[in-house]
Amino acid sequence: MAFFATVVTFSACSGSDDDNPTPPAANLSIYVDDSVKVGTGASVDNKFVAYSSKGYLYGFHVGETTYTVNGSTAKVVVKGKYNALDVVTDWGISPTQLKAKVKAKPETEQTLDNGDYMIAYQKIGRANLLGYIFKNNKLVFVGANSSPTYQEEIVNYLKERYIFSPEQIDDHTFAGVDGLDEAHIKTYVTVGIETDNKYDYMLQTCFMSTELIKPESKQLKAQMSKMMQSMPRMAQPK
Repeated sequence: MAFFATVVTFSACSGSDDDNPTPPAANLSIYVDDSVKVGTGASVDNKFVAYSSKGYLYGFHVGETTYTVNGSTAKVVVKGKYNALDVVTDWGISPTQLKAKVKAKPETEQTLDNGDYMIAYQKIGRANLLGYIFKNNKLVFVGANSSPTYQEEIVNYLKERYIFSPEQIDDHTFAGVDGLDEAHIKTYVTVGIETDNKYDYMLQTCFMSTELIKPESKQLKAQMSKMMQSMPRMAQPK
């Protein structure tokens, strides 16, 4: 899991750089780590998705935001190059809405002992098992079990969408979020090797809503606190 050591580094340039600036306020669609010339003085609403530097707009993480240059504002969509996990994290949707988004047939649907509702799928992307948990009919948690064979591919997928602390929050486990501040963070994600599986080691990736799941256990609270405190300052784009 050493891949996260370089998760917050920036590339100095990109194959998208050219000598023709994009007209002010043009809607843009770029990939993570690509850039496009927009002119000096540009500002970005959500710097987790994109940031500006020296006249260029850079894709930072998958998402959508707006940027302003020369007094006008436009939309920028940042796309990912990896699709290892086809995960729905539209927090708050109902089971019916989830099944409309996921075209595969669920492997199982059941009410759990604690009253939560679960919908599970098999063989979605690189996930052998993909489970969705609902509280009060609202999606709050997703868990994916995958073969460690796909670790690098899954880590690359996650790095395009989340920013991770370089420090482990637990043995073999790293944690990340989908924003640079509380106003933008909607998802808390953990990824690690599950060593207690009775059949084989399993790469386990968990996604949870920071709004709809209130950390109730001291362990989860400590994990989130440790992860946020260790977030390197260099993660903040200038």
